[in-house]
Amino acid sequence: MKRTFFIGILMLTVGIVGCNSSGDDVVNYSDISPNGKQHNYKEEQDTVDAKRPEKSAFFALADTLIPEAGWIQWDSTLFPDRFGASSSEKWILKTENDSLIVLNYTFKDSLKTKNAFFNWIDCFGPKCTSYVIGDNIRVKGKYAYFLIGEKQLMYLEGSHKMDEKTIRSSFYAKPKTENWIYLVRMTPTGKTVWKRIVKGEEQPIIREDANS
Repeated sequence: MKRTFFIGILMLTVGIVGCNSSGDDVVNYSDISPNGKQHNYKEEQDTVDAKRPEKSAFFALADTLIPEAGWIQWDSTLFPDRFGASSSEKWILKTENDSLIVLNYTFKDSLKTKNAFFNWIDCFGPKCTSYVIGDNIRVKGKYAYFLIGEKQLMYLEGSHKMDEKTIRSSFYAKPKTENWIYLVRMTPTGKTVWKRIVKGEEQPIIREDANS
């Protein structure tokens, strides 16, 4: 794998959730790392060539959205790594013409999951900017999803539109069992969609619902 590819991938926009009231903020890769602008990203430190892992929460999703992808382990320290996840997986799924970034953090309980989430958006990026749930956000040139479950914090990002039903069904085979504390859908233009999923039923989220 060429060095230039990894450098390009690691400088991709991977801003997860957040914008101010103007709704026009664009976040960059440096926002996902605690000290992104101070890091010297190197191929041998940040990515590890790997075959498809034996276990992953993303198998069904990858097989549907980006089949035949190579699984490249992302070995950088990211902001959620600060908050004591029980386990994590960070991958770049790559084909000749496409790529998908997938992150999954598992926490002991919903309190720890929300703590990681709220701390992230409360001090987001190198300028430690505070953001509010329910605001609009666009990840420049990217389609992205942020999913918060009781014990999971997940992020997906790609260059192509991703079907929400496909994503959701890859994690829940039975729709009536589906639960997400927050589901955030971001597109390069237009409004960000925030919702809660309770037993398969969608509930819209507005700004006043931020910390419930």
